[in-house]
Amino acid sequence: MLTPARDSVEDRRVRSRAGYWIGGGLIVAAIAGAIGWGVLSFVAIGDTVEDFHRAPAPGAASVPLEARKYVVYVEGPGVGRDFVPPVEVHVVDRRAGRALALADYSASLTYSIGGHSGRAVATVTPPRAGSYELRAAATADPASGFEVALGDSIAGRIVRALLGAFAIGGVLLAAGIALAVTTGVRRRRTPAPPSPPSQHAGIAGLPG
Repeated sequence: MLTPARDSVEDRRVRSRAGYWIGGGLIVAAIAGAIGWGVLSFVAIGDTVEDFHRAPAPGAASVPLEARKYVVYVEGPGVGRDFVPPVEVHVVDRRAGRALALADYSASLTYSIGGHSGRAVATVTPPRAGSYELRAAATADPASGFEVALGDSIAGRIVRALLGAFAIGGVLLAAGIALAVTTGVRRRRTPAPPSPPSQHAGIAGLPG
């Protein structure tokens, strides 16, 4: 009658190993999920940068804008945290014939995405939707490749990309590690199956 008990313990020990496999799967999913989220997020950020309105510096371009806040960027070779090219930007309301007020960008934001390297330098909020002119005056040679760009802020998108990757990776990684540790503790606490009774009958005495 000891065999069923032994089988029950063995079954529990076999089932407990599944915790290791599930925990390992969660850890792998954490790494893959974080990488996947980051890649997709930065691809979307690259698309946003690609859609910016642009004008050469020096130069001008007609841009359709809505009545909302935009960020003004300066782009070009070498543009970064420690270098801003000598470019003066104006956003002109063509119907009113006047330049809109620009506000300094309050943070430090640089990017190098999809072949564009730039830095946020100002913000502007058109009073109404319509056609505007993006003008750039620069002392640099036009062949230097500097541009001004106007578009949505990418700061929030970058933050969401990083936080999303950490959230996905962190939650699944923590769950996987916790499950693996719990499985190990349970396996150590599971009693070993009892030894089967000896089947050795011994040697009977021979008659004299």
